[in-house]
Amino acid sequence: MSALPLSGRTPAERLAATVNGRAPAIVKSALDRLAAHDRTVAAKIVAARLVERCAASAAAGDWSVLTSFVESACDRYAAIFTPDALFGAALEGVASTLRESADRATWLGFQRARRDVEAALTRPRAAARSSSPAHEAIDEIDVVLDDLLTQLHQSDALTAEHSRAVASWCGRLAKRLGSSKDAIVHLTRAGLIHDIGKVTTPAEILGAPRRLDDDEMSVMRRHAEAGAYIVHEVPLIRHLTPAVRSHHERFDGTGYPDRLRFEGIPQVARVVAVADAFNAMIGRRPYRPPLAPSVALERLIEGRGAQFDPEVVDAMIDVVTLRA
Repeated sequence: MSALPLSGRTPAERLAATVNGRAPAIVKSALDRLAAHDRTVAAKIVAARLVERCAASAAAGDWSVLTSFVESACDRYAAIFTPDALFGAALEGVASTLRESADRATWLGFQRARRDVEAALTRPRAAARSSSPAHEAIDEIDVVLDDLLTQLHQSDALTAEHSRAVASWCGRLAKRLGSSKDAIVHLTRAGLIHDIGKVTTPAEILGAPRRLDDDEMSVMRRHAEAGAYIVHEVPLIRHLTPAVRSHHERFDGTGYPDRLRFEGIPQVARVVAVADAFNAMIGRRPYRPPLAPSVALERLIEGRGAQFDPEVVDAMIDVVTLRA
């Protein structure tokens, strides 16, 4: 369905559309102001969300949404950027838009909310995270992953739920395999983002209440390459590209998209493949009920050495049977 023309919308809807339309300029203003801090990835995400909250608040006439968002963002992202620099610039951009397009009641509501926001910005805050460069880098990566997972959730909530579960299984598998702390974090993040390419998969294929035919499976399989492209385009998470691209490769070389085999498959992708398959089997699917964990383990064992890395399957058995 095409969007309603501006003339067919209520005043609140027209205002929200105007604010959202100005989002790129408002975000750019915030980023320009923050350039010296070199935190533009996180800032862009937060500034864009602030614009969305402003639009939602304007449409609903409830500016508490904006105030609570800013307060929580100040706490969460304190180690990444200076909140008053980011929100000061973004709020000024929103104010400019509202002055041009809003009625007086909306403008006054925004002004009251802005005073509350500015008070929140000057309030002393406890340092929730370490300010060391290492922790700042980790926080930025998690912000990016959170944003991508939000987009995946909006596209298909079931896939996002599955991705969170796969991340948890990956972390447990990594520990069982004796991985370092850094490797455990890497594998957990890889599991979280492995299906991001499905944001490009048509909803009627993702939610089909039956098994897919060959043509539909061909479309579905494109998600591995699409996801790798998305992740590779974001420098902070580019190192996760091999896991995203190769998590459907098979140990015997009959997988996709590159028909890699044995140790030619990135080790992180071999771990994600087992976690992904196991959780897919025990999870809900539109075309079948969940399988019992014992049945899912039997199927992993059947695929040991053909579809899956034997070492990872053995680790998964230990994890699921509480020997890990």
